[in-house]
Amino acid sequence: RHSCWRFFILIPAEITVIHSSLKVSAIIQGLVKGSDVKTGLMVDPRTNALVLNGKPGHLQFYSLQNDKQLYSLDIVQQEYIHQYGLNQVELVKAAFDSRGSWLATVEQREEKGGEPEVQMKIWAYDEQKQSFALNTRINMPHDDCVMALCFRGTEEADGAPATVVTAGKDGRFKVWMLLAENEEEGQSAGWTCDFVGSYHNYPATNCCFSEDGSLLAVSFEGIVTVWDAETWDLKCTFCHPPGTIQNLCFGRLSCSKYLLGTTSHGFLCCWNLLSCTLEWSAQLNVQVLQPDCLSENIAAISCLSEHSDLFVFKPSEPRPVCIRKQLCRGRVRWAVFVPRDVPECITSEKYQWLNLSQFYFLTETHELMTLSTKAPEERLTPSSRQLAVEESLPMTPFYLLLGKHQQQTQEAEGRRSPVPKTWVQDSPAVKELLHTPAHVLPSASFLCPIFINSLLVSKANKSRAEEIPDEVEMESDSREDESEEEEMGAEVHSQEPEATENLGEVAPKLTKAQEKELRKLRKLDYSWVSAL
Repeated sequence: RHSCWRFFILIPAEITVIHSSLKVSAIIQGLVKGSDVKTGLMVDPRTNALVLNGKPGHLQFYSLQNDKQLYSLDIVQQEYIHQYGLNQVELVKAAFDSRGSWLATVEQREEKGGEPEVQMKIWAYDEQKQSFALNTRINMPHDDCVMALCFRGTEEADGAPATVVTAGKDGRFKVWMLLAENEEEGQSAGWTCDFVGSYHNYPATNCCFSEDGSLLAVSFEGIVTVWDAETWDLKCTFCHPPGTIQNLCFGRLSCSKYLLGTTSHGFLCCWNLLSCTLEWSAQLNVQVLQPDCLSENIAAISCLSEHSDLFVFKPSEPRPVCIRKQLCRGRVRWAVFVPRDVPECITSEKYQWLNLSQFYFLTETHELMTLSTKAPEERLTPSSRQLAVEESLPMTPFYLLLGKHQQQTQEAEGRRSPVPKTWVQDSPAVKELLHTPAHVLPSASFLCPIFINSLLVSKANKSRAEEIPDEVEMESDSREDESEEEEMGAEVHSQEPEATENLGEVAPKLTKAQEKELRKLRKLDYSWVSAL
């Protein structure tokens, strides 16, 4: 039927399936490399998908396990005009709540010499559509740009309403709360501003909630303030060496009493919330500070030269859990811990911090990288990327003919070559080159050493391969020995009586090794003696 026709539009790294009614039916796509990642790296609590900027004005939900894009959410909902120098609306901030039921986004457009246009949208997850739907739109939530955005981590059993906080360059932070749905008045669930806070009109740069949602930390340039999340009273303030606060996060689990922050002057500070004092500080030029939501570990990435270094530590311990020098070339922009579907059992103390979560980071050249404790061969052939080409071929007459031809060719090669060479087919580097999609292939500098090593034969295989020709040669020599023994046997048999008469005794019988050595001596050319 014509109503069921579908056709494909192929654009770089994307296949769009369009129905006959000119509606998009499906999109087949991988990880989209956008112009700039301003939202950072996030994890969707529902699917464990990696969420970041995709196409202009979109959020992409990318499955790390299946290496495909689940879907792309249009946030800006405006046509993007490809014109150089044109200031357009950009998606700059995004955050999920702890259950993945709500998504908050901030989009803005800045004009030179003019006031920025800021808009915040809060999206509710739709179970039927399996996607997010727009719930509330807030125009100009702040008089200036929004610098930070975070949800309060509460559970349904707590009974507290969903809460999101925004920190603005206008010197204020605002608390937005969800209003319950009122069926009698016909009022649907929506969001409204519940509290506005400030500190000496300093620009608010960062904000974050504690693990239990009881405290809110907001940084105003070089000062960190801590607020009660129930009454919104100011509890305490922390100062530090000169510099603006760049990163701010609370400790988790047994380290929940600590608050950590980094400054623009190269200091990493840790404050004790119980004693309201500075616990310790270290001079470290931290670019990224990322806590693990499943453990006490915190990852800090610094960059002093052309390479970035990784430090993994617990706020309660003075010694880092892991130090990885020269993690990658260039600066790291963003990082995130992605919870594992199945926890791993890593025996090495250096990498036990990867048992529960996988660590991903994005470089300034938009390269998404991760750390793995597996061998290169195991990394190159994950089960999710192996394409069984033979199993995917349809059972057509051509397939049957091709399969029969391949089987006959393999049998013929097996008869001709006594030494099996299955190591070439089993090479993980060859499988990676042939079966992995081109947009997710590692760099050539990473694949080349593994590919070259896969072509080398180990000593065990080499000795085994040499033993088989020796056996073949010994078999041919034994056949020659048998034929020559038959010829020599008749000669020796005819001369045996004469030798017995002359010597008066039986001639000693030679062993096979001596006979073989004797035959080699007989084959030597002694014609050079006649020239003497």
